[in-house]
Amino acid sequence: MHNYLAGLYKLKLADEELEEEHFTEEQLENVYVAEIVEGGVIGYVSFSKGSDEWAGPNYEIDHTVVHQDYRGLGIGRKLFEIVLERALREGVNITTGTLVKNQRALRFYQEQGFKPLTMRLLLDLQKRLSTKKPPTHPSSSQ
Repeated sequence: MHNYLAGLYKLKLADEELEEEHFTEEQLENVYVAEIVEGGVIGYVSFSKGSDEWAGPNYEIDHTVVHQDYRGLGIGRKLFEIVLERALREGVNITTGTLVKNQRALRFYQEQGFKPLTMRLLLDLQKRLSTKKPPTHPSSSQ
C-alpha cells in the first residue's frame, strides 16, 4: 500500500522507509480485519482514540487497506461501518486523513460523509516530491 501511495507522487521508497505495521496486543482492540477462507487477510482498518479542540473525542482512522485484487467490492465500506457502529455506541466522532493525490480514498471518505477539516502541508526541502528548488530563507543568504 505504501508503494502504491508513493507511486501517486512518482516517489520510490527505499526498503528502510517502508513502514511495517506491527500492533501491540492493546492496539489490536482497534484493528478490524477482512479475511477470506482460502486467502487469509485481504484488508484491515486500524484506528486510535483521541480528542482535540476541533473534532472533540474521536477515533482517528490510521489505515484502511484492501488488497488490490479485492478493491471495489465494498470491503473498505464494511470495515468502515464496523468502526462507525462502535463510534456511535461510544458517542465519538471519526477523523482520518489521506494524501491529496489519493483521489480514490478522498471519494470514499466523502461518500461516507466526511468533511474537510484540516490540511497538512509539506515544505519539501529534500526535493523528494518535486524538482523545484526549495525557497532560500533570507537569513541563510548572509
